[in-house]
Amino acid sequence: MKMRPKSVALAEWLYLASIALLIAVSVLTWDAAVAQGGFALAAGVTAFGVGLSLLLLILTTRRGSRVALWLLVALTVLGAAGVMLQVATGVLATGLIGMLTIAQLVLTILPIVLLFRPRARAWFEEVAGRGIDDDAEEEIEA
Repeated sequence: MKMRPKSVALAEWLYLASIALLIAVSVLTWDAAVAQGGFALAAGVTAFGVGLSLLLLILTTRRGSRVALWLLVALTVLGAAGVMLQVATGVLATGLIGMLTIAQLVLTILPIVLLFRPRARAWFEEVAGRGIDDDAEEEIEA
């Protein structure tokens, strides 16, 4: 299999940066989240969001999973819709938290764009064409 294109590697780093910002926003808003839903809910939602993002990112950029790619796209669209709703209703935080939220959104959209560039699409095609089941059969036969 060919090496990952630069666009896929860059997308991975940018999305990791967005996850770091997600964690930073979670830390900055932790007290409010705990006050609103309790410790268990705040911790669960944060862990689920970070974990799901990391899992989908790894499956997309390391394994070339198209399913994970489209789930990552869906997660990004939902996140963008949430931020737009916050802006439209005037509840987007101001100051540092608001700026980090917008930066985090940008750092989730840019990687998605990179993952649809021609070389990235060709890489996904190649990964899909290599046939994971074929590898498993070779191991059994050996």
